[in-house]
Amino acid sequence: MPKQEIKAACRGCHGGCMFILTVEGGRVTRVRPDPDGPLNKGRACVKGMTIIEQMYHPHRLLHPMRRKGRRGRGSWERISWDEAYNIIAEKTGYLRNTYGPECIAITTGTGRHHLSQFWRFGNVLGTPNAMSSGALVCLGPRVNAGMFTAGVFAGVDYYGDVKPAGILVWGANPAISGADGELQWFIKDAVRKGTPLIVVDPLPNELTKNAACWLRVRPGTDGALALGILNIIISEELYDKDFVENWTVGFQELKNRVKEYPPHRVSEITWVPGEDILRAARLIASIKPLALEWGCAIEQTPNSFQTCRAIYMIPALTGNWDVPGGFVESMEIAPSADPLFDRLSPETAKKCLSGGFPLNDGTASPKMFAHPHHVFEAMKTGIPYKIRGLFSHANNCLLSMPDSRHVYESLKGLEFFVYMDFFMTPTAELADIVLPAALWPEIDSIFCMPEFGDYALLTMRKAVQVGECKSDEEFFMKLCQRMGLDYGADSQEEILNGLLEEMGRRRPELAGIDFEKMKELSYIVPQRKYYQYKERGFKTPSGKFELYSSAIEQSGGDPLPFWREVPESPISRPDLAEKYPLILTTGGRKQEYFISNGRQIKSLRKNAKFPLVSIHPDTARKNGIEEGDWVWIESPRGRITQKAVFRPEMDPRVINCEMGWWYPEAGPPDYGWDESNANILTNGGEPCDPFIGAYQLRALMCNISKNENCTIEQRYYASELGRE
Repeated sequence: MPKQEIKAACRGCHGGCMFILTVEGGRVTRVRPDPDGPLNKGRACVKGMTIIEQMYHPHRLLHPMRRKGRRGRGSWERISWDEAYNIIAEKTGYLRNTYGPECIAITTGTGRHHLSQFWRFGNVLGTPNAMSSGALVCLGPRVNAGMFTAGVFAGVDYYGDVKPAGILVWGANPAISGADGELQWFIKDAVRKGTPLIVVDPLPNELTKNAACWLRVRPGTDGALALGILNIIISEELYDKDFVENWTVGFQELKNRVKEYPPHRVSEITWVPGEDILRAARLIASIKPLALEWGCAIEQTPNSFQTCRAIYMIPALTGNWDVPGGFVESMEIAPSADPLFDRLSPETAKKCLSGGFPLNDGTASPKMFAHPHHVFEAMKTGIPYKIRGLFSHANNCLLSMPDSRHVYESLKGLEFFVYMDFFMTPTAELADIVLPAALWPEIDSIFCMPEFGDYALLTMRKAVQVGECKSDEEFFMKLCQRMGLDYGADSQEEILNGLLEEMGRRRPELAGIDFEKMKELSYIVPQRKYYQYKERGFKTPSGKFELYSSAIEQSGGDPLPFWREVPESPISRPDLAEKYPLILTTGGRKQEYFISNGRQIKSLRKNAKFPLVSIHPDTARKNGIEEGDWVWIESPRGRITQKAVFRPEMDPRVINCEMGWWYPEAGPPDYGWDESNANILTNGGEPCDPFIGAYQLRALMCNISKNENCTIEQRYYASELGRE
């Protein structure tokens, strides 16, 4: 077989970087970033560059597996795909017919290729209990804040002839986390060019070092800070008067609301000096064009939705909305797969374990979400009814879901659990059937990036077949067909061609392109239009940018942004402060890993061997901790251990630990999932965000102490991973 070179988009994170894959003898033998890739321009991170090691790793799942013996014992036997489909179809059919389709839940984690068909799978199965942690605490609040405010999501215009003259970076560190991988290249380019940055983050990072202004906000108070900045911009008349007068509704109401957040009060709440708040607000208002780069840190408290709304208003009110180099509207090039909402009966939809939050229960949106805490409670207690079956895709639940010990006990009570992933994980060990998922060079698909910004349509190409691995969406379709359920298409290519046909209707200049043509093109970059709202208004009930949202009001929510103290903090819970005097934030990441992925990949792990907890040196010394010590971190829900690193720029009252940590070298069935897992410390229950149901992963209360007898390092260095 001759050597081939195939262009394909990486999905080692949410995706966006184009690669050139060299294929010889049915194997990928070389990968290199595509110099013509529209988003990465010949650059790539270590996640993409190590894809060969990931694909051919000796511990990769290559065949369907069936559990032998008691759940969680770590005993498995290989079965065929035909056997797997038969077992799953029979057991799922039995549960649906006996207890109703609502007794089955489906869950997903990271937003990769399968996500566009995840909701479709749930609706065809007939279950109202589809849940995604991302829908509530990672991108979902930002997207929905945009939709309810402007009818559209927006992103940074890094790509046109005019570049941002400044960037407001809020609760994100794309230089490292890079969830949408290509974004790190553009923000690094901006830093190198001296583009002013206003950074809002409680932690020092790669961007705070170069910031024109760093606001070291108290975790959980971002909403108050955003309202305080809006107050200064409005009271000092630094806003774009033409935009406000002609394209907004609710300005006077917003003006009255933000008066509640003068600089002195905001300073008391946020711990940011009042003069810094004033300076930042004036700088934000003076820079043209200014872009907003924001991340999930602002979404992971019960203030999630309205905090995102307040921040979303800042670029609009300062004259940076949909301008070249500013905060630009999504072009909405191509749709996602039809979720087939009509397949879910109204009677069954009412049984969704949404928690009663308007954005999730069908009140404010046709897309229903089950709330993770309520689903796991129903698994464990049978209230209001028993969740008996679960499908999990791209979601190592024990690591990704809050209050992990509660999740563990809930999963143990399932009657039937199907799990699909690249490797065996702690969550997989609790399943009945484990299925081998395809990595990105093994999949045909298309997607737009940046996420919801739609700058480019990119192609994933199936370059090789490894073992019996399949894409999640192929499994969705084949299982439904095996069960006699109408998936709405007979092949994945039919679905992809339908999406491209819709793209042609939206953008006539792109009409006539099918998936075969996309494989030749590799990517499409349509011409961007600016000031789109001036041609067609905003896609809101008023046709304008809704500072006062009539849709939120009709759904029972507050039409204006607001902030409240988080439910677990030294201010709201002084009764806990003596035992848990420190504020914990849990979002620390390494570029080598995407959420909980990659810990068994040797070339990744050698550069990021252990989880780090960031502590001010004074706080460490007060607790008898030296840099490099293993540290106990304890919250009201449990304790974990991570390795201390000193950050003298931090507030001494705050610590930060890394998320997603488990230890493949510890072996089955537990893989050390409960040793350093940040979600053991977090809270997924009430009180949540009143509109979207976001729970508290950050701004929690904790204490620290030295872990005298930790053996994690010894185990690592004695393992295959640790031997060089």
